[in-house]
Amino acid sequence: MNHGSRFRLPLPPATGALFLVNLAVFVVNALAFGRLGTWFAFSWSGLWDGYGLGLLRLVSYQFTHSFQDPLHLVMNMVALWVFGPMAEARLGRDGLVRLYLWAGFLGALGHLALQAAQGHPGGGLIGASGACYGLLVYAACLQPQARIVFLIVQMPLWGLAALLIALGAYQTFVELATGTSGGVSHSAHLGGALLGYVAYRANWFVEPPYGARPGLFARWRAALRARSQARAQAAAAAAEQQLDAILAKVKVEGITALRPEERRVLEQASRRAQKGH
Repeated sequence: MNHGSRFRLPLPPATGALFLVNLAVFVVNALAFGRLGTWFAFSWSGLWDGYGLGLLRLVSYQFTHSFQDPLHLVMNMVALWVFGPMAEARLGRDGLVRLYLWAGFLGALGHLALQAAQGHPGGGLIGASGACYGLLVYAACLQPQARIVFLIVQMPLWGLAALLIALGAYQTFVELATGTSGGVSHSAHLGGALLGYVAYRANWFVEPPYGARPGLFARWRAALRARSQARAQAAAAAAEQQLDAILAKVKVEGITALRPEERRVLEQASRRAQKGH
């Protein structure tokens, strides 16, 4: 027996760390009879008061699950276990953590947006679901045709992502239409999913070698530069053609035959030539 070996999760570093933190917070919360669920939960009022946490609740809620609902933790950790390594393979350790946290952050904004639309503050938000939806969508963008079993049905990963997002959008619509709110924050799921998609399309959080590929906004800026350069080259070619035509006219008819605007073009070309020397 190798007593020097240590137990390690069969997960890449960032995914394993996030998994263990979620599990540790759940255990501590259970031992505290759910007090962490109150302290660490995200809500609008919780940003400004209580236990000095404030904005830290945007992070703490993403690792906190109700000790009365272990299935919530299990489902999120299954999602983290499956989709985290897929995303981390491209993002690297730091990139995956940033994706997780920012997806959870946008999930919190989605939760607030729904509460504002309903006109009431509602309850606090806990759980890693928004962050995990971000990982799901990011993984689905990376490997859309990867096969996965959902319940008893095998489907492509893009199909699972589309199905869950559609269900979340419909449930959010029902909550808006009825003015009620269930125990699941579907708007937080949608917020996390949106961040996952944008992060993939914009090439956010990516470490080398994949980071060498320019992101969506970098490609957009490059396209604008290329278009501007093409217009400048076209204008220069047109000016050169005009100058050639003027010189040909001078050769045949003499300089006195030039119109005033043609003289100006010739003088400007002469000045540029002198500066060039």
